[in-house]
Amino acid sequence: MTIFRAIVTVAVSGSVAGCSQSVNFYPVEGPVASLRPTPVLLAKADGITGNSGQLSMTLADGQRCVGRWSSAAPQYTAVTGVSLFGRYGATAGYGTTTGIAPGVNRGEAFMSCSNGTKVEAEFFTGSGTANGYGVAKDSDGNVYKMLF
Repeated sequence: MTIFRAIVTVAVSGSVAGCSQSVNFYPVEGPVASLRPTPVLLAKADGITGNSGQLSMTLADGQRCVGRWSSAAPQYTAVTGVSLFGRYGATAGYGTTTGIAPGVNRGEAFMSCSNGTKVEAEFFTGSGTANGYGVAKDSDGNVYKMLF
């Protein structure tokens, strides 16, 4: 019975590690935000139960984007003027505060798209969860609010 439990544990662990999470990108500034109806872009973050994984999405103009995301364990969180939250947080409707944030993981993501567009993001998630929020900006001048 012990060997059976070990095999089941390994099989379940492997399937959980491969879990993915949808991430909604809501345009709040730039050319895509002015489209009517405003599109909501859907990304897929793989390996969400770990600390990093693949990220993919399709932009409003059809470009396919792929990249990676990574998240750090709870830490001192500082938001500066050069961070996406510091520069675009208010645009996406987020106030920013500096201080110790126990139970909050900070993460970053970067994607390259098929026609050359680049997307970078900063986000926060609750420790041990796949839920969070963030800000993303692409090289075409669009700013997005992220929710997952």
